[in-house]
Amino acid sequence: MDRLKALEIFKTVADHRSFAKAAEALNLSNPAVSRSVRDLETMLGVRLMQRTTRRVALTVEGQDVLDRARLLLDAYAELAATSSMSASDMSGEIRLTAPSYFGVLPLAPVLSDFMATHPRVRVELLLTDEPLDLVAQSVDLAVRVADEMPGGLIARRVGEIRLGVYAAPTYLRSRGTPKHPSELLQHACLAHGVRGRGRAWCFRHPVTQQTIEMNVPAALHASDTHALLAAARHGAGLALLPAALAEHALRQGELQHVLSSWGPTPTGVHLAYCSRRSQPLRVRQLIERFVGAFAALPVLQGPVPALA
Repeated sequence: MDRLKALEIFKTVADHRSFAKAAEALNLSNPAVSRSVRDLETMLGVRLMQRTTRRVALTVEGQDVLDRARLLLDAYAELAATSSMSASDMSGEIRLTAPSYFGVLPLAPVLSDFMATHPRVRVELLLTDEPLDLVAQSVDLAVRVADEMPGGLIARRVGEIRLGVYAAPTYLRSRGTPKHPSELLQHACLAHGVRGRGRAWCFRHPVTQQTIEMNVPAALHASDTHALLAAARHGAGLALLPAALAEHALRQGELQHVLSSWGPTPTGVHLAYCSRRSQPLRVRQLIERFVGAFAALPVLQGPVPALA
């Protein structure tokens, strides 16, 4: 058990690339974590990590040990969790994270039906547009909206988010309506993300298939999509938004769809988790429920249709 614990500590340091963050995640002291890794290196007779004041990097031997440690720890976790993974046991907690607007759109009905079917399952839903560290936050399952997923996560693509560029009529009357993506450079744009880490706006013409990627001049950066929607409704500028989120404001005349002849490229929707091994039955069942439900949602299918 001491050797399994040492491998777990080593794996946590490797996952976080930090002794301090690993100590915090494991609720141990920094010296205890450092001592455990040193003792493991002594026992194995190889140097596992290169340490500097700023970062921790695996050696070639360390990467090999890490790969083998993952398999060993997953096998042990699967053995320990056997009883809770039996076909008749659908109980316990699921910690789930998703973008904020997903709580209102596709998640609520799926979770309601799932919990009605399995009343002994409890769900903790963390709604945030910022991607959480699944290991550090003990998250079982994440809904991620992204074109690329970080290494170390298992991701299952379940659809794509339709996007559109929207602005309030008052803004368009005062600043004009862009007809081509290049004209965005002359407008106030409302961008998702924090300054310096915002996502470029990508467009594709449906006839010519020409693609354009724009690093728009952001008058406002926001980490929450609902904040961008509210700012656009109040005339602050042009916002790239999920079509389903903007639909109500569009029907009410609070927003107008612009650049309709240039479809913003959709963004993939993934179900992400850390490991397939030792996954509790309740998590596996929820994944399958999401896969079936998302496949039938028009919100997650295809690009925004062009409007006249």
